[in-house]
Amino acid sequence: MSSKYDYNRNGNSNSGFALGVLVGATVGALAAMLFAPKSGNETRQQIKDLAGKQKDKLRNQWEDTKINAAIAVEEGKEKLNRFADQTKDVADQYAEKAKGAVEHFKDETTATADEFQKRD
Repeated sequence: MSSKYDYNRNGNSNSGFALGVLVGATVGALAAMLFAPKSGNETRQQIKDLAGKQKDKLRNQWEDTKINAAIAVEEGKEKLNRFADQTKDVADQYAEKAKGAVEHFKDETTATADEFQKRD
């Protein structure tokens, strides 16, 4: 069962899991580089390369999140508009029924009043 906050294009959310995997992989790779027997220059270059790759991955994930949010907003607007239209239709139907009932009551009242006037 998903919560109201779980959403992406497919209707489910894996972004939290993906972020966890991304952070875990980054920490693991960084730890492996720091404990590997390499020169300081090589290690710094590896860290710089890894940081650049992770930056690109995070940028892509951010863009996907923005797109998913925009899609969710548009879908929400569409649903709200459909609901508003349905509500207006129902209100119009009840207004027509009420108008008919008032007209019928008016006609009956006029007929009754006319009948009493004829008796006098």
